[in-house]
Amino acid sequence: MSYGKVKVKKVRADLSDIPKDCGYEKKFQYNIDMNSNGVAGECIEWCQINCEGKWGWWFEQSDLYDPLRHNWEDQDSYMSFENKKDASRFWMEVGVQNMGNRDR
Repeated sequence: MSYGKVKVKKVRADLSDIPKDCGYEKKFQYNIDMNSNGVAGECIEWCQINCEGKWGWWFEQSDLYDPLRHNWEDQDSYMSFENKKDASRFWMEVGVQNMGNRDR
């Protein structure tokens, strides 16, 4: 799907359920700093389809973060994986393409 020159990727509706032992605020042994303030739906979708072990994402607030204002733009996002193989595959197949975006 596209709108003019902007390409829009749809997330698969059948992947709306994230396993209870995976997802938001789940930290495991292998963490990837996304160098971003958010996690793209494409990254979560990839994990739902491809990960064999547990996985999740979490955020680390910088010194500029204020919980009263919830200035989420001043935080860093991380993807986290239980096993090294999932982390490596994620990084090569989708992670590197989605890192560095602070406009989420």
